[in-house]
Amino acid sequence: MRMRQFIAIFLILGLMAGCGPRVVIKKDYDFSKIKRIAVSPFTDTISAFSTQNVAGDAVADEFIMELMQRNIDVVERFHLQAVMKEFDLASSGLLDPATAKKIGKLVGADVILAGTVLQYLPDRRDIMYVDDGSGRKRQEIYLVDAEIGISARLIDVETGIVVWAGYYRYNSFFIESAIRGVVSGLLNSLNGVLPKT
Repeated sequence: MRMRQFIAIFLILGLMAGCGPRVVIKKDYDFSKIKRIAVSPFTDTISAFSTQNVAGDAVADEFIMELMQRNIDVVERFHLQAVMKEFDLASSGLLDPATAKKIGKLVGADVILAGTVLQYLPDRRDIMYVDDGSGRKRQEIYLVDAEIGISARLIDVETGIVVWAGYYRYNSFFIESAIRGVVSGLLNSLNGVLPKT
């Protein structure tokens, strides 16, 4: 009976994870001019009390990999971070339109991809000890799925205008696949909009 409940819960979670991202695309923007994208460090609201940006770095790295798999030129993240440090944005990660224009021109990008990790729950295993009815304790291990939620936006470096924005939350058994799923889901919303090279 417990196994059926366990399976039912994960099926329901799987269906909930299948809901698509919320996305807004600027209708009159010429996406065909995008040749290079600079991926900004993602702000990690979850690790606010930590000096490390683990979730934000993982999401930015996954965006870089996904964009490269789609044959889009990507500005090296550490090069962008060095330029952002000159503008004293390395710690905040906040980009106003005027600064985005300056940074984009300095790194040779057409747009900057920036965002925030809003939810980050890594995968874990819970161990429960259950009385098997005969007075003996039995160990049962349950996987608790991972979940990540991010918001992202593309900022045109010429105008400083946000031309695409999206939010997506994704569940999976492992955090790596949750990150891959959330990034892929968001980028899939740009299929047919971003130029194919």
